[in-house]
Amino acid sequence: MERILVIEDSTVVQAQLEDILSPEYRLVLCDDGPSGMAAAQEEPPGLILLDVYLPGIDGYEICRRLKEDERTRQVPVIFITSLGAEREKVRGFEAGADDYIVKPFYAGELRARVALHLASRREKRLAVEIERLKLLREMAVALSHELNNPLTSLFGLLHLAGREAPDDRPRLRQHLAEIRGELEKVRFIVEKLATASRVAKTDYLLGEEMLDLREI
Repeated sequence: MERILVIEDSTVVQAQLEDILSPEYRLVLCDDGPSGMAAAQEEPPGLILLDVYLPGIDGYEICRRLKEDERTRQVPVIFITSLGAEREKVRGFEAGADDYIVKPFYAGELRARVALHLASRREKRLAVEIERLKLLREMAVALSHELNNPLTSLFGLLHLAGREAPDDRPRLRQHLAEIRGELEKVRFIVEKLATASRVAKTDYLLGEEMLDLREI
């Protein structure tokens, strides 16, 4: 269950948000700026619902700090406030807010906006993971190719050494056999690396549910 951090000093609004969202999400409630900041940084939530005027630190400053913090930069922030003036909305977006809902809010609109931003964040994180896997795959393919060339040469040299080793040098032949055994282990690892790199991306995509924002 997704965790949503609510930073709101009104117990009435907190209760309204719980009634609307708690069936689908786990809500963490904070009623002042400092405790809200601490909760967000200690365990970054999936989304933050943030009031503007709060005891201790106002919502604009909280939002700015969260967007500057590497731990919380990607967490969507939705302002919930009674201020509907265009200037206040612009100020919120300048602070880094992702969205803005004016009180009194409608339950359906709130649920839709929350679901939209959570889905958008999941898709962004999935896209980052896919790009990371692509990079790892390319590195694995390049590494297996680079290792295969010297391995082939080593097996060739080892074969020649085995042919030229005299029969009366059993220990030398034993050492050559041991070297071949160790090289076979390396070749097996390289082959596994190449195979894994080919299927990693496909397996990852098949194991994930792709989200379509148009269906939210």
